Amino acid sequence: MSVEVGWTLNDYQVDVGTPEGRAEYKRVMDTASDLGIQTLLYAPSDHTLASIENDADDWNWEHVLWFGLGQKIRKGEWDVEKSPIPATVFEMLDYAKSKHLGILAYVYPSLPFGQNTAWIIKDPDKKSKGSYATLASRDFQDFLIHQLIAFKRRTGIAGYSFDYAFLNVPGSRVYSQWYGWRRVMESLRQAEPDIVIDGRQTYHQYGPWSWLAGSYPHPTGNDEQAESFTSYPDLHFDRVSADRTRFVNYWYRNYQFAPHEVVPGYMTHQTPRNRNVATTTASGPRTVSETVYTPFRRRDWDYLGYKYSVLSSIATAGWNNVVNMIPGRDPAEFEHFSAADKAWIRQWLKWTTDHKELLKRTKTILGQHPNYKALPAEIKWDANIGLDPNARFVLREIYPERGKLIGNPGKGIWASGDVLSLKLDGTSATVLELAPVAEFEEHTIVFGVNSLDPGKPLHSILDADTLKIEHAGGEVGSKREVSVLLRRDQKLKTLEINGESVPFTQNGRYVSAPVVFQGAAFSHSQQVRLRATPEGYSGTFTVPSRIHSQLARRRERWPIPWTKEDYSATWLVPERLLLFLQMTEPNDSMAVHAEIDGSPLTLTRAYSSVREDPECFVGWYNSSPTASRGCSSTTSKANTPNNWHSEPRGHHAFFVAAIILEDHVCGSRSLEVRRSCRCRSPRRRRCGSHGRHVCEPFTASSKPFLSIAVGRDPAERLAAGPASNSGQRPDWPS
Repeated sequence: MSVEVGWTLNDYQVDVGTPEGRAEYKRVMDTASDLGIQTLLYAPSDHTLASIENDADDWNWEHVLWFGLGQKIRKGEWDVEKSPIPATVFEMLDYAKSKHLGILAYVYPSLPFGQNTAWIIKDPDKKSKGSYATLASRDFQDFLIHQLIAFKRRTGIAGYSFDYAFLNVPGSRVYSQWYGWRRVMESLRQAEPDIVIDGRQTYHQYGPWSWLAGSYPHPTGNDEQAESFTSYPDLHFDRVSADRTRFVNYWYRNYQFAPHEVVPGYMTHQTPRNRNVATTTASGPRTVSETVYTPFRRRDWDYLGYKYSVLSSIATAGWNNVVNMIPGRDPAEFEHFSAADKAWIRQWLKWTTDHKELLKRTKTILGQHPNYKALPAEIKWDANIGLDPNARFVLREIYPERGKLIGNPGKGIWASGDVLSLKLDGTSATVLELAPVAEFEEHTIVFGVNSLDPGKPLHSILDADTLKIEHAGGEVGSKREVSVLLRRDQKLKTLEINGESVPFTQNGRYVSAPVVFQGAAFSHSQQVRLRATPEGYSGTFTVPSRIHSQLARRRERWPIPWTKEDYSATWLVPERLLLFLQMTEPNDSMAVHAEIDGSPLTLTRAYSSVREDPECFVGWYNSSPTASRGCSSTTSKANTPNNWHSEPRGHHAFFVAAIILEDHVCGSRSLEVRRSCRCRSPRRRRCGSHGRHVCEPFTASSKPFLSIAVGRDPAERLAAGPASNSGQRPDWPS
């Protein structure tokens, strides 16, 4: 299933009692429909139906419950079977139906429903709003079951999201309240087998015996707000939330024994809803957090982080695709949310439906890698991951380089017992497919490279004793092993890649050649190698000249009129080049000084919330000026507290330079061929033995990764372009 959670866009700020509010919410419905999402948790305000001043809950959300009818239902003023459905509710339900969206109503079971005072309990420790309906009451259970079933059938909704279901109300045992709430959900499931039940609040603590009646427990294992959990140090809140999701789903699966069918996914993020305000108290001035109920942060799409988030969710909980912030409330984001980005999300959601039986066999085989530096990983293909002992297969990459084949060194074909060793880029996601060998038996198989242009697929031609590989490409500056498994044993004399003759080795049908794609390497999460000094850390980095034009192209693709407030959110304004200092368990009270080429570097504290909150601090960053100066090689130095090395749990700091490559960039299929060239000149790149270079435009996809530079999605990998001969300064060596 797939569920769009309206409150993660702060939909409570949208007043659908006004024409403008309904138009705004319809944009959200439009986007959800375009993404192929099946259901929407609908909880806007409606001033014509309820007022926040009359809320009976501790959190002041009752005015958005039951489509704005919650207060009236609690007071007995609106009959779920007979009272007329308000015009605003009918209009929005009808519009959702036209978009093929099922609607979920938001409901608080523990509110003090006034139909029977016998089930209302007063908490003596509460000074206000301390009344609750106890779920231990059989009469209240029956009442609630009837109300929920009747409301669903009357309105035609798809189900409910339950929150504020307390099992520790005074006057009865916790077990009796837990048992009563489970009975309510089981009765709903029996009466409406296809009902969607979204579980919130402390539902994640109730255990699998409760979860089976619902659809899934609380995604992220807590409230989704940045202030509700410890953020892994990252500049993108989509990735912060994704890292939390993987951690929690590991807990659900391996510690709580949750069946895969109920493990909750979580894509994108919850838009922050709190801000800091200054106030004066008896002890003096102070800053406090305030929840904003008026329109706030309509614009919050993490343009560079969403793909990492989507794949993290599917990898750990592909049955329950809970989607959160999407473009819709902000007109500019809604207008510029591209058809390609929508299609990417829609295709992956469809993939989960098409492969739901496969997803039942999901298991943990690798830990998460949310760091900003590349790390090695190994996977052994054996029964521990569900592989048949006699399996033979071809390894195909689905993301980021769709269609690229990964060869088994020296063999090409993989078999049970083999070990895959690969290097995962920082803050990256990778999807691999084990494809049957039979699919490739009639072809020469090329491993290690892929086409850069969908219109010109990778192609191999065997002409006598010459093998030609055409349209091969790779990321700028990347070193790759291009290997080939011939259809039959045949001794080759020549191997040509993109028209270049390259040296190779051959062992029977297996042929391999090391190649380097031209240009200065600069990954989407480019780590700056630092060395410890008495003063702190120092290192050098290079920003290639191509980066500026790539950032400009991203600006053209996502032309949002950013405000000063937007710049404070590190996951917005993706055309920036950011330098990020990431460390384990950062502390915003820590004094850090940085210099570049001897000049002080201003470091800004980054938070996963949009307000300064020590619990949400993720590190320090700088909007690097090198982005507008072509290429630049700089030396950086960071001074840190003397006790940084003596922390009990270990604090490891490192800069990360990360560039996010845009969809349309200039790349090439040009190779720097690794030959035994005898030329020792430092200008040997011009030596004729390294071949000619050809520059061709191509299309790739982009993704995020902001840090010392800008974060790029691991999904986008580009071929390097040749050094310019037009008088423009070439890329400096790193």
